[in-house]
Amino acid sequence: MDRRAFLADAAAAVGAVAGTGALAGCVDLGGGGDRVAIRDPPERPSDLTAESVAAYAAAREEVRTHNRHAESGAVEVAVDAVATFDHAAEPDHYATAQYAGTVYYEDGDGTRSVGELHSDPVPYLVTPDRTLRFGVTRRAVETDERRRDGEETTDPPLGVRLLNVTEESREVTVTVARRESGAETLVEDAITVEPESAVEIRAITAVRGGYRVTARMVDNGVTSEGRIEVGLPSADRGPNVDVVIDDDGISTWHLPSFEGI
Repeated sequence: MDRRAFLADAAAAVGAVAGTGALAGCVDLGGGGDRVAIRDPPERPSDLTAESVAAYAAAREEVRTHNRHAESGAVEVAVDAVATFDHAAEPDHYATAQYAGTVYYEDGDGTRSVGELHSDPVPYLVTPDRTLRFGVTRRAVETDERRRDGEETTDPPLGVRLLNVTEESREVTVTVARRESGAETLVEDAITVEPESAVEIRAITAVRGGYRVTARMVDNGVTSEGRIEVGLPSADRGPNVDVVIDDDGISTWHLPSFEGI
């Protein structure tokens, strides 16, 4: 991102939607050493569609970041945010957002300091009466993969994102196996996902081919399981697959590519 161009253009920035992605941006100048003002969060759309959810998540992420620095005494904040719609099963809609920008602080003698803002992508759940921004833990795993001569690799590698929308911790066993090589298991790991949080398993494998991702959970003696097949190359983003953990059990989804900022 060109920060100088962003600062020059941010004052005229407006939200825009294209397909299932969205952009939001603003610049706020305190002026004369004054702190920038707190902004009201955007209203949740009454009609939840791929476009409206992406636009809402981008605007929400942008205002949240602005207000965090306004509360810390910033005198100028320029923030841009993007979001991509991921998937939906009524009434739940999921999106991923990311922000970038610049913030200025001023000390007692008028000296200014500047900081660059940039976040990792963060998932959102949006329903008619709820907005949840997931805290994310990112981790790499050791695999039992055996590379073969002549195998081609791709970038980005395979990744899995676990989203726990419930108010209780959940332990999920994630298994990733190759489809073409006698179901060779690359990963089998029990992962605890905290309430209303997410865990991303990164860089499982970069070898081109087909894979099966299985997620299994036991809750009060009831076993829930979700399976999905994914090929590499896949979506242009860190995780290629979503595993959603809710009160009904487990569901699995392919993730679209994410154009970050």
